[in-house]
Amino acid sequence: MMAVLGVVAIAYSVWVLWIVATSGDIGVRCVLGIEVKEAVPTEYEWEGGRPGVGDTLDSVDGRLIRHYPDYVDALRRIRRKAGESVSVSWTDLEGQAHAAKARVRTRPFSTYIWAVLWFVQEMVIFALGARVFWKRPRDESARLFFQLCVFTVGAYMGGVHWSEIVVEPVLTYGFVAFAVFVPIVSLHFALVFPRIHPIFARHRRAVPAALYGLGLVEVAVIYAAIAWTRWSSIHAGDVETAVLIVKMLAFTSIGISFVLFVLFFTCLLRSYVRGDDSRTERHQVKWILLATLLSFPLILYLLWRAVVDPSRLGRASAAWPMYGVSLLYTLAYASSITRYKLMQVDDLFNRTKLYLSVSVAAGLLYSAVLVVSALLIGERLLDERTGREGIAAGVTAIALLILSGAIRERFQKAIDRRFYREKYKFDQAMRKMKLAVGSLVDRETLGRRLLEAAVEILRVDWGAIYLVDPSRGWYALAASLGPEPEERKLPVSHPVPTRLESTPSLRASHSAAQSSVPGDAADAMIALGGEVAYALEADGKLAGFLILGPKRSGLPYEDEEIAFLGALSSVATLALHSAEIQQTLETLNRDLRDKVEKIAEQQRRILILQDQLVGGGASAGVVTSDGEGSTPSLSDQNEPVDAAFARIRGSGPAMKRMIDVARKVASSPSPVLIRGESGTGKELLAEAIHLAGPRAGRAFVKVHCAALSQNLLESELFGHVRGAFTGADRDRVGRFEQADGGTLFLDEIGDINLEVQTKLLRVLQEMSFERVGSSQSISVDVRILAATHQDLEGLIRAGRFREDLYYRLNVIPVRTPSLRERREDIFELSIHFLREHARRAGRSVSHLDDDALEALVRYDWPGNIRELENVIERAVVLAEGPALSLHDLPSEIRMAPGARKRGRPPRVLVPITSIGSTSRARSASVGGGGAPQGADADPELDAFERTQLIDALQEAGGNKSEAARLFGVPRSTFCSKLKRHGLA
Repeated sequence: MMAVLGVVAIAYSVWVLWIVATSGDIGVRCVLGIEVKEAVPTEYEWEGGRPGVGDTLDSVDGRLIRHYPDYVDALRRIRRKAGESVSVSWTDLEGQAHAAKARVRTRPFSTYIWAVLWFVQEMVIFALGARVFWKRPRDESARLFFQLCVFTVGAYMGGVHWSEIVVEPVLTYGFVAFAVFVPIVSLHFALVFPRIHPIFARHRRAVPAALYGLGLVEVAVIYAAIAWTRWSSIHAGDVETAVLIVKMLAFTSIGISFVLFVLFFTCLLRSYVRGDDSRTERHQVKWILLATLLSFPLILYLLWRAVVDPSRLGRASAAWPMYGVSLLYTLAYASSITRYKLMQVDDLFNRTKLYLSVSVAAGLLYSAVLVVSALLIGERLLDERTGREGIAAGVTAIALLILSGAIRERFQKAIDRRFYREKYKFDQAMRKMKLAVGSLVDRETLGRRLLEAAVEILRVDWGAIYLVDPSRGWYALAASLGPEPEERKLPVSHPVPTRLESTPSLRASHSAAQSSVPGDAADAMIALGGEVAYALEADGKLAGFLILGPKRSGLPYEDEEIAFLGALSSVATLALHSAEIQQTLETLNRDLRDKVEKIAEQQRRILILQDQLVGGGASAGVVTSDGEGSTPSLSDQNEPVDAAFARIRGSGPAMKRMIDVARKVASSPSPVLIRGESGTGKELLAEAIHLAGPRAGRAFVKVHCAALSQNLLESELFGHVRGAFTGADRDRVGRFEQADGGTLFLDEIGDINLEVQTKLLRVLQEMSFERVGSSQSISVDVRILAATHQDLEGLIRAGRFREDLYYRLNVIPVRTPSLRERREDIFELSIHFLREHARRAGRSVSHLDDDALEALVRYDWPGNIRELENVIERAVVLAEGPALSLHDLPSEIRMAPGARKRGRPPRVLVPITSIGSTSRARSASVGGGGAPQGADADPELDAFERTQLIDALQEAGGNKSEAARLFGVPRSTFCSKLKRHGLA
């Protein structure tokens, strides 16, 4: 029965095309009426004018046109008169009558080209459905799919040309039947695919009976209305009423079809949502569901046009939406069948024959496109009258030929890739492995690349790779894609690797009939979630294995795919071996680098200590804080330039960059804006810049803007005259006048208000100002250095800082690094503060314990150098012995998290320059030995030095050279000290 119906559909489609292509026509198009609905194409020859859109036909070839059946009868009479001329009369929109002669001709090919192209492409899916149904006649999904192909072919061919095939009543009746049953068969297909809907399962007979019964009733009623219309036309009945009833029935049928379409979409959506437990079902239905979603706008557009203008459904402007809907569903069904094995096509077709068939079909389609293009362009060339248009048509023809050749080549490559996919899979995998091996990544990364290649190319959703760890006796999870397996470690006695030691691959299935690995190995693979496993060997031993889950298609793995895994694993084995060697080399290199860094760090600290010991208390100054009193003064105006920056302690890269910039800007008269966190030494850097510049011999005036109220700040900067405000009993010279010829340092410039900012901007621009309460202008020559810890850009955006003042101050920006950015300087700063506060407090604290120094380096220091100084001062006061220990530090520093251990820092020695207020203690100097002399000898310091020498020998394992290096003195000096203390 279905075979007969298929033959009927094809014969019907060919008949429609034949009628459209061979029937005579004059280009006048009326739809369910006698009004002209489309302009007459220019390809038709008319003498005496031609009717326009909206005009009413009066007669055609002597046939009086009173209603639509008369128009159909006129078309039927002229269809055999191709080449003859017929008379046509009509009435225009203004009521004027016209008459003309029209030459009858066959319809231009451009009017039915879409139908031809669609019919060619639909025959591919039609043939596929027929072949599947032929091999699986008892499969309900196969039968319904073929049935859907049959009705779709007939409905489209009749629907696009229904206003032209009305000359053949049989074709009209056929179109009605095909169009009515397309949505019914579609809904029936959705109820059984990919699994039977519960409602359909409970009412196996009632649901099909209701659906097809509704279709039969629709067809019968529409047939009756059409027959009544023909009878009324022949017997002079009420034709207008009959045509109106046909229109109403057509709209009713369209409405029913739309409701069925919505139900079809609902069933597909339910199948997709409920297919969570079966990836295969979701993939089978998702393409059809996507086509349905994309078709909604086109279908709604057709419905809207049908409501606005019912005649549009029979005109050429409605062809492209119908073609779009049909093309979407054709691609969707073809994808579900061929890509996801909806009907198990691989079991029905030999791959070579299928490849040949598709290639031939593609060649025929390409040839058809060329023929169609040639006909269209040739027809255009014949109709053109001017040379320019002819040249344009020729160029278009050449471009189409080139474009079609490129498309054919890409399409042929796609066919090759589809049917000979193993080669392409292997090529893609090799490219991935080549990138991995070329970058010499570690074993885990290489394993992940291998897994990604296999998962992507074989189209699976889950996979894992286990690599052996011989030292621990298990297989550890190296990489996984998809849900991570619960068993991250498998013992060497696990059934899967045990089985892989004797066979390279394993295939297991939940179906015992399909499983090639009976017994515990198959059960173990299923428990892991895998369906296939492949061994990774190195030096003849199992180095690991790859395990993959079920394919998205739901079908078992093919022999070609197992062979692909074998080739991939062979390359991966060599790559894993190379990666293991590279990983070993990187580990050794990293260990060596850490040791070198440790030695360099120790040497740097020893050199710093040596500098401290040799310099004693002579060196001063360190960038310690922004506050006063934390460092020695730099007020000596005769200090050389180098001395100004030499007093800023710190040898790390950040400090070197800062001092390098400061040295360059010191000689410039341009304003400098020093930015940095609080406690990073901005004020001392400003003073160093002043002393290193040409104004070093002049005044350096400091103003802390945040320490003064905004009302007093103006008077502080510019001064005031007597009587300027309450309490101003005398004239006062402002800081600008005090700094005339020198440098003015404005600390915390971000805290001044907008009024003072405005006056300050004027001073910077004109270098003149008036005292508060005075109108006399005073000119000054001042270099401005400003500092702030605030975000000036954010203050500008908030309207709290003038943008023009910002650019005046920010001519040369200098940034003081935070202490956490210069951790390498913490050791040097800590030693300096330890010596200073031990001297001031009269304590005998002389050095830092290793753990204490490690904690200081590990802490982030939000208060920067000021906080470090306070912590050292507190620890010196609390220390109970000669060493500052970890327990003397605050709890937040002791418990600060560290990124990694930096290695054990060397013990450091700190000379005590003064103990008490009257006695001078001899420095534990690194330069020269000699016995204590007279009153200068200090038994306490001698005992301390002896202890330090013993500790150095113990730490160096008795090696005097190493001990001398740790102690920070030459070996000869160290040996002389040993002799002096009786330790030689």
